[in-house]
Amino acid sequence: MMDTPQISRRTMLIGTATVFALAGCGLQRGGMSNGVPSRTQVVVHTGPGGGSDVFARQVIKLMQTDKLIDENWPVRNQTEGSSIGAMSYLRGRKGRADTIAAVTPTWLVTPLTLSGSSVSITELQPIAALLVEPQIVAVRADSAYRTVADFVEDARKQPDHLVQVGGSITATDSLTGKALQAKTDTQWKFLSFSDSGQRIASLLRGDAQMMIGASTDFVDQVKVGAIRVIATVADRKVATFPELTSIKAQGLDVGPLPEEFRGFVGPPEMPAEALKYYQDTFQRLVTAPGWDDFVDENGSVTNYLDAAKFGPFLKEQNDSLAVLIDSIGLAQQ
Repeated sequence: MMDTPQISRRTMLIGTATVFALAGCGLQRGGMSNGVPSRTQVVVHTGPGGGSDVFARQVIKLMQTDKLIDENWPVRNQTEGSSIGAMSYLRGRKGRADTIAAVTPTWLVTPLTLSGSSVSITELQPIAALLVEPQIVAVRADSAYRTVADFVEDARKQPDHLVQVGGSITATDSLTGKALQAKTDTQWKFLSFSDSGQRIASLLRGDAQMMIGASTDFVDQVKVGAIRVIATVADRKVATFPELTSIKAQGLDVGPLPEEFRGFVGPPEMPAEALKYYQDTFQRLVTAPGWDDFVDENGSVTNYLDAAKFGPFLKEQNDSLAVLIDSIGLAQQ
């Protein structure tokens, strides 16, 4: 009986010493070990097969191939509320080093359209922007529409009859369509699917007459002659379809339209050591051997911005999108 308190105290001392020893080895809250986060997870706001889900998995695979990371980074699909759920989850990981998220303009747009939204990207830690994903307008191969102007003219003749298929109502493709309608005094419907494969299927079935998306959404269907691409949204050339002209070049000068940027953010108060690690890793990624092939195959344009530049970029985009959303009647009431 006399030994029991001694054993208990000894055990407690050993346990305490172990905690301090581990801390001395560099373990921190959220899985930091000697400057490298362990068990990193990547949050996306789309379901499996959605644009951000596919992008995150491609980036992770590329980093593994180029030996920039040693282990797999699991992807967490936090799909509630078109980015609201993902932002809320990331905000709840405050101060952690083991969680980052792939962001698009949807993370800016959704809070601007929801009255009383409790979260905003301004609460999160910018890490890096990687690329811009030019948007392309596509129709079925047997469609009569050869240009976006053709589609708009038909929409003018048949108000609220034609259908555009796309992602969420706050996604870049939806915003672009709404901006086109507002600036050409036309109306058409919007059919929403989270998965790009479902959108393509809808277009091919004839459930929709037009789709706006990335090059990767269309390239295979164009090769087999099922889909025809008719314009780029922005006034820039796309490597996968160099012959395409822009909406503006086709006679529809509707002003600036949103572009799909892709980057990464972290939780509030992310440790400086973790921020540096992720930022440096993504910078190495865009200069790695496989990166140029990746962006060329996807028709994307590299646009690396570190944390110091990505933060102001997000604010600029947010301000610009707020004006656009207000002009097309989507601003929160």
